Amino acid sequence: MTYLLFWVAAAAPGLPLGLRVFGSKPLGWVAGLAIGYTTSCLVGWAVLALGAPSGLAFAGAWVAECVALWAGARLWPWAPLAHAWSRSDTQIFVAVVLLAPLLMAAPYRNLGAADGSGTRYYRAYFTADFVWHTALTSELGRFDMPPRNPYMAAEPLHYYWTYFLVPAVVTSAGPANAVDVESALKINAFCTAAILMASIFLLAWSAGAGSVAAAIAVALVVLAASAEGLIAIWDLVARGAPLARLRDLNIDAITAWKYQGLRIDGVHRTMLYTPQHGLSCALALLGLVPVAQAGVRAPINHIAAAGLLLGLSTTVNPFLGAAFSLIYGLFIVADAVCSRAPVTALLRHVWAAVPPVLAVLWGMANQMSGDAGSALTFGLAGFARNAPIVTLLMSLGPALLPALVAFIPDRRLPTVPVLLAASGLFVGLGLLYFVMLSDRSWVGFRAGQILLAMLTVLLANVFGRLILRRRYITATALTVLILAIGSPTVLIDLRNASDIANRSMGPGFPWTLTISPAQLEAISWVRRATPRTAVVQMDPMIRGRGHWSFIPTFAQRRMAAGLPISLLPDPAYADLSRQVRELYRSGDASRAHELARKLRIGYLWIDDNERRAYPDGVAAIDAAPAYFKPVFRNSEVAVYQVR
Repeated sequence: MTYLLFWVAAAAPGLPLGLRVFGSKPLGWVAGLAIGYTTSCLVGWAVLALGAPSGLAFAGAWVAECVALWAGARLWPWAPLAHAWSRSDTQIFVAVVLLAPLLMAAPYRNLGAADGSGTRYYRAYFTADFVWHTALTSELGRFDMPPRNPYMAAEPLHYYWTYFLVPAVVTSAGPANAVDVESALKINAFCTAAILMASIFLLAWSAGAGSVAAAIAVALVVLAASAEGLIAIWDLVARGAPLARLRDLNIDAITAWKYQGLRIDGVHRTMLYTPQHGLSCALALLGLVPVAQAGVRAPINHIAAAGLLLGLSTTVNPFLGAAFSLIYGLFIVADAVCSRAPVTALLRHVWAAVPPVLAVLWGMANQMSGDAGSALTFGLAGFARNAPIVTLLMSLGPALLPALVAFIPDRRLPTVPVLLAASGLFVGLGLLYFVMLSDRSWVGFRAGQILLAMLTVLLANVFGRLILRRRYITATALTVLILAIGSPTVLIDLRNASDIANRSMGPGFPWTLTISPAQLEAISWVRRATPRTAVVQMDPMIRGRGHWSFIPTFAQRRMAAGLPISLLPDPAYADLSRQVRELYRSGDASRAHELARKLRIGYLWIDDNERRAYPDGVAAIDAAPAYFKPVFRNSEVAVYQVR
């Protein structure tokens, strides 16, 4: 828990500015924590960019950050945003935020859990995200700038790594009891999930329908937005199949399994698997709150606050930050047209675009995007062509269909927040159907995060009008109906995410990844006995989508060649991996040594995977100590130093 103190210290510098800009109500506290954590990441980057990383340098930079943000708060020339807030609002707010740790508790309790023999277990889909985040944080902790690619050590890393700088600095330069990367990432994920839940609630609350309506809307979107679980249950019952088969389904991706269509992950999956996207969303949503009711006529302090938060969101995830900035711009233009605002009112909002533009340029300067622009395609293609309406209704129908009622005007509630949500839906659906990355599901995941957040605003409006008319029975019946249709997806998904007893194979990967005690012993030796910059190579091709990140994640060392499933595809990954395969299977120690030196490999890792796949090649390596010096061996693993 030592790392939690460092997280608080990283987030605290933003509180003076958050409270100054947004006031002392929860909005100010949440915004302050989000601002503080993100600026601490940027301050960590500044130390690395100056080329002088050390514990003392990071501590000094943190002090400078505190002083700068405190001074910025003192110099902020406008009064805090005015918003009514009661004690009951606070109680409802706290109850909603507590949903985040409640949803995450069971999956994270079993994440990396060990049994009596010492074997550790990691449930899919943590194997696609959490294990990658561990490798990324370990890589950033080497303090190279730009960071290297742990799956292609000769190349820089093209990824939006801002979010991971705080855990990287703490686990690499902090005290000994805070060096565990996995523990740090788990604490980060819980804290980020709470901020995300709070920001979604605050955006829904900005619809002007009251905290009760906002809480109902958020709870329904988080717990019951997708009908995929109910459809899967219905299908199994109709076929007479046992419900136990739900254990072997990616329940929040039935649209892909059944129709090869688009996938939209629920909010709970953002919390579980991709907290970096969650923080980017949270910052952007907080940035939309100041203008959600005033629209184009928002005062300049609202505009400045929105621009600041959208800019910080873009530093964490350039795509999401840019998408939310587009929503902001579209919303302001639409409101200007609808309200016939003067051009001068519209032009003032140009200032909100400055921080996001600077953030994009900063990301490009740090080589985060790499060649991502060329990987984008536009138009109705790929998964978007397959049952587009059916898959949308399966993924979002329980929340989407009742939310459409919000577009019927109601004089008792403000219309500007509905216009904001409409702008968000327009952008989200446009991205979902007409933009595709080489990873064909990635844009859909990000678009889904936008759509889900906007649906809370619309549902808050719907339940607000029911509460204002005292139609409590109707509101209750609608809530129960949505929960009945949508909650099975989340309940099944959380159960599966916690299920490390399922050792069967999934679609091309094991449902639960295991690491044996012998492997853990070898991993411990590698981390203790080899330089942090050492290149330790396994064969990536025979492990597939299971242990694809075994060495970078658990041994925390770079590889010369890997097949990362969480980075944009590059032909070089496959080419280098084929060379590694040739090294292992050649049967000629001299040829293997030549390839190892060419790839700048420092150590070879051999366990039962390599032995089964390349018995002759492994025997040749083992019999050539002049080329490959044995430096570690146990019942399962051997490690050789390349001479």
